[in-house]
Amino acid sequence: GSAGGGKSFLGCDWQIKRRLKFAGTRGLIGRAELKKLRLSTMQTFFELCSTYGLIPGTHFKYNGQDHVINWYNGSQTILMDLAYLPSDPDYQRFGSLELTDYFVDEAAEVTPRCIQILQSRVRYKLPDDKQKGLLSCNPHKGWLYNEFYLPNKNNELPTFRKFVQALPTDNPHLSQT
Repeated sequence: GSAGGGKSFLGCDWQIKRRLKFAGTRGLIGRAELKKLRLSTMQTFFELCSTYGLIPGTHFKYNGQDHVINWYNGSQTILMDLAYLPSDPDYQRFGSLELTDYFVDEAAEVTPRCIQILQSRVRYKLPDDKQKGLLSCNPHKGWLYNEFYLPNKNNELPTFRKFVQALPTDNPHLSQT
């Protein structure tokens, strides 16, 4: 999608609702830079929590030092920096991380290897025995274009993948200026 299409909203909404629906599960919200994640994506996340009537300290607790949101039902949302590090090309820092699902905002900023490793970590309390991840990005001609956009355009996208185009016109709350 493009700027203003609601991609971050969709990812945050999905993560919040899955943590609430499936007690004791663990989701991840990531972006290449944790600072950008906190300054943009998480603003949307906390606005949605407020809209849904979720009260900090009651329904969830945000640990800013560990970058973890602990939910009242035992679920967790982990916030993570997903940048490529030459000293860690295989993302060993993900270690024994076990996830139920993940949302990567601005996925064009991360490597395909990062997504492969994240996907391999999705195995924790899967509510429907299916691995699920959500990637958002703005239009670009990088790896996501070749992995998702072109196959979708050519009706060749594997059945286990879905492509959802998000346009500014899809967002009724976007100003016209």
